Amino acid sequence: MKNIPHQFTLIDKYYAALQRIKQLIIDEVPLKDENLGEQLLQNGIINPRDKTQSIEAYLEEQNAKTPSNRGHKTAGRETIKFFKLTGFLIIYDDYSAELTTRAIQMLSVSTESNRLILWKEAFQQMGVEGIDGEISHPYRILNRLVQDKPGIETSKLMLALEAEDDSPEEYSRILSLCELDFVEILETLQISEHQARNAVKILPSLAEQVGDIVRRNNFSFPVGQVLITEDDISTQIPQEAKTENGVSYSQYRKVDSDQIAIDPTFSNIVPVSIDLTEAIRTRQNRLAHHQTIVRKLALLCEENNFELYEGKFDCLATTENNALVFEVKTILETLSDQEKQTVKGVGQLKYYDFSIVRKQMGYENTKQILVYSQKPEKSLIEFCQFENISIVWMDESENIFKIHIAESDTEINFEPKDL
Repeated sequence: MKNIPHQFTLIDKYYAALQRIKQLIIDEVPLKDENLGEQLLQNGIINPRDKTQSIEAYLEEQNAKTPSNRGHKTAGRETIKFFKLTGFLIIYDDYSAELTTRAIQMLSVSTESNRLILWKEAFQQMGVEGIDGEISHPYRILNRLVQDKPGIETSKLMLALEAEDDSPEEYSRILSLCELDFVEILETLQISEHQARNAVKILPSLAEQVGDIVRRNNFSFPVGQVLITEDDISTQIPQEAKTENGVSYSQYRKVDSDQIAIDPTFSNIVPVSIDLTEAIRTRQNRLAHHQTIVRKLALLCEENNFELYEGKFDCLATTENNALVFEVKTILETLSDQEKQTVKGVGQLKYYDFSIVRKQMGYENTKQILVYSQKPEKSLIEFCQFENISIVWMDESENIFKIHIAESDTEINFEPKDL
């Protein structure tokens, strides 16, 4: 089984370590293991095991040991290896060093969301060489495993480091190993539990931090991907995915107000010959607004003691016998945009209510609610009323939801428990 450095599991620590490497290069200090190790100590990136021990006393104690047993030197060596693997660092024979373009870009980016994109790209490119010289890309293999086997035991993700190369045949072998239980895998590969723990220590943590997987207990699931098309905003969940309870993950899953509508991460937009940059940026802004509204709506329902689900629908709020099905649409001032979003929203509500909430989840008493980012045109309210769909919208000035009451043709504050 291949090995990758696992000195840290937190991306923030790697980022801080990269800053220290940059400073050593600027100061023309040889990038030796012990020099970086001391910098990691001095800047609190690593710490003595004895919290009461000063750094000076710790270094004096460590320097009395043989070089291979010095903890800070090991930390420096493992950190350097990690940055070489991820393509951030070049080391020369005289221990002078150079940051790559990728590392310089990482250190120049000001927002964490953009840094996460760069980390993800670096992990995807991380190639690891085996004893026979063959290269595999463990992070890519890990993501394939989670996509192909949603709900896989996290401990089995060590198999991402077992692959000799990236060939389909080798991946098929890894998939077959996944069918064994953990002890059988250890026996088949003839590795110790300690080796297995090291193999699974870092990659799943990194994947979780950049938003590629989510871990629940000892199981790992792919993160639903947010799709942005010209006129659609939806959450895509892998078609064959199952939760740890065996529920179809592609239809619905139980969440709470902190888990629902996770903010998307956008790449920088590069103009092309046909410049769609502004249109893409507009859709991105609408999606971010959409997710904010879903979270506020979910929190309101949760405060009213509803249980929450997310799936093809934007939000489902349930009590013991009743279900509120919400579809959220961000709209512009133009009637054409509002009409297009309304027609889509009505179709989605009726289909999801029938196919998922009633047929799959078994609710009979359901209410369909179309939620807008602002108050829509009256003609659209009347259309939805005709279709027995309640109309709710976000009042940004008061930061509350309003609902239209058909009988009195008035609007009041929206309370989910009143429906």
